Amino acid sequence: MKKTGGAFFLALLGAAWGFAQIQHQVTVVNISVPVRVFDGSKFVDSLGLGDFEVTEDGRPQPIEAVYLVRGGQIQRQEGSPGAPGPETHRNFILLFQLSEYMPEIDKAVDMFFESVCRPGDRVDIVTPQRTLRLKSQIDTLERVRRAQAEVKSKLRNDVLVLSGAYRSVTEDMLRDLGAGDPEVAEVDLNGYRTDLEKLEALRWVDPKKMVAFAADLKARQGSKHVFLFYQKERVPQFDNRRLIEALNSSDSEMALKAMELMAAYSHDSEIDREAIQRAFADASADVHFLYVTRNRRDPQLDVENRNVLDGIRMAESSAAIYRVFNEIAASTGGTSAASANPAALLRKAAEASEQYYLLYYQPREFQADGKFHKIEVTVKRSGLRISHREGYFAVDAAAPVEKPASAPSEAITPQVEDIDLEAPAPAEGGPVPEDILKAAAGYCSTLSEASLDFVCREEVRERLSDWLARSRPAQTIQSVIASSRIAEDRIRNWVYDYQLVRKEGWAAETRALLEEDGKPRHEEHAALQTSRFWHKFVVLGPVGLFSAEAQQAHDYLVVEETEMEGEPVLVVDVRPKGLEASSLYGKAWLRQRDGAVLKVEWEPVSMDNYAGIEEAAKALRAKPRIRFTSEYAYEKNGLRFPSSYEVVEAYRTSKGTAPASQTSVAYKDYKFFEVKVRTEIKRGG
Repeated sequence: MKKTGGAFFLALLGAAWGFAQIQHQVTVVNISVPVRVFDGSKFVDSLGLGDFEVTEDGRPQPIEAVYLVRGGQIQRQEGSPGAPGPETHRNFILLFQLSEYMPEIDKAVDMFFESVCRPGDRVDIVTPQRTLRLKSQIDTLERVRRAQAEVKSKLRNDVLVLSGAYRSVTEDMLRDLGAGDPEVAEVDLNGYRTDLEKLEALRWVDPKKMVAFAADLKARQGSKHVFLFYQKERVPQFDNRRLIEALNSSDSEMALKAMELMAAYSHDSEIDREAIQRAFADASADVHFLYVTRNRRDPQLDVENRNVLDGIRMAESSAAIYRVFNEIAASTGGTSAASANPAALLRKAAEASEQYYLLYYQPREFQADGKFHKIEVTVKRSGLRISHREGYFAVDAAAPVEKPASAPSEAITPQVEDIDLEAPAPAEGGPVPEDILKAAAGYCSTLSEASLDFVCREEVRERLSDWLARSRPAQTIQSVIASSRIAEDRIRNWVYDYQLVRKEGWAAETRALLEEDGKPRHEEHAALQTSRFWHKFVVLGPVGLFSAEAQQAHDYLVVEETEMEGEPVLVVDVRPKGLEASSLYGKAWLRQRDGAVLKVEWEPVSMDNYAGIEEAAKALRAKPRIRFTSEYAYEKNGLRFPSSYEVVEAYRTSKGTAPASQTSVAYKDYKFFEVKVRTEIKRGG
């Protein structure tokens, strides 16, 4: 099977900014070894040159110098004056391979920028879709906040895209294997094979690319600290019992083919774990493996657990990868830990990388034989725990070192994006950035082209004031108020079963009346019974604001930059370019990461019947004051669905502001039968 799943590590080749083995290109070779010494869980910072012993391939080596480094600064040094000084500027690489989005990841990102990162550090974030490179120093509170907002927003988006595609493929695989009723379901092994290939395209672990990433780390200068956040990957497979039953029946051929397919998907046999470990050890970077789990009591169960349903088990397909990352961490002197709290994982790993000893020695009888030479560091005090890199490859120190690319080639990485924290934030009253408008147009395109089929509970409340009925002239009042029965404040309530179906460009919404003023009703194809204002296709409201076509007819200005639901949001004022508006417009809360519309405050003058409202208000010697809002709090497959809709009508007179009506709509208890959007699975992406 052709392997196409190296995207994740491909994205790293130009993004990691190493803690390279220090080797001077002269006749003498100096080997550097970062060493961490612990008494229990406490770092021991009182050791000197005489406390350490180093052997290479079992032979003792003279230590030239030892440095105590803390937070990227040399705290103490001992040894030969001619010993090389270490490169202490720090480079952090945070890698996220997550199969589902967890809000706790946001806390880990916040903690990193608030407590770990310092001015002068180089930071790269690798998501399942792209590499984010922070181009500016994170040296002010404003830049810290911008870095947090940018990274969280883009990371969340990329994880959701990957998890959606992953979930779609695994659901297809379950159907192919006959999940449901095993006695009547048919097995489609050809479909299962196709789905395996799709799943391979989403996987990112490619051993060759892992070795290439390690080589790139080695070529970088400065200290390198890699934090790898990883979640389990599961693939639907036949349960062993069902396979045995099939082997003993007329389905034996099918069972053999299924076993062959599952074996082809297993990565255990194709991973040369020793080669990968040695490549990372040679890079002299500490790699910390942070396994994110939902199982708080026993994280290891995430790797071993296999749930079986209808003869199908969701087998942990990443057990071999789990072992590899554990071994990489050990071979580099890094740490491995599992927890349901990513921030706690990162905090412990960051503490481990914060301080270390850096030992230098010159190998006796050095030969550039290209072989891997094992390093062993011990201390003369007993009872201490030591971690360091496993060894290095002996290469010709005088040979020219290939300079790493400043940016990865487009041929080997799906996307690299620079985040410039020095760039000014969207200014209040200024134009909306083009990338945000482009994202909004893409979101509206997805929304308008999506196949939708859902039902929900629509609770409608209308409150009508008697103020208009008590005003003069009476004949104008009757033309304004649709219902002539209003004599005092009146509240009406309706509960509908609301359904919207939209496919291939057409849409239909229907209502079944369930309750009226608290009394049970049953009326199919019921009409909306509000008397002052009505609404239709609320879910498609954003399309008229930000679709590509709408953007040709509107101007956009930034009102403010804020947060909503914990994400960066731009409040945008939308106005028609001409005097005449062809659709509703107003002020929208636009999620920056994907252009989704979370809330709209509609401009009353854009309402269809506003001219009549103004005419009636003039006859009453009043001015209309109308507030008209829609909120979209429910999300499914990246699309937002309405949660509320409200119109508050009042009139300003010489005696004050008088309320006239309030129409409130709440959408609850969504049941989605279909929310199908176009999903593009990119090879290597």
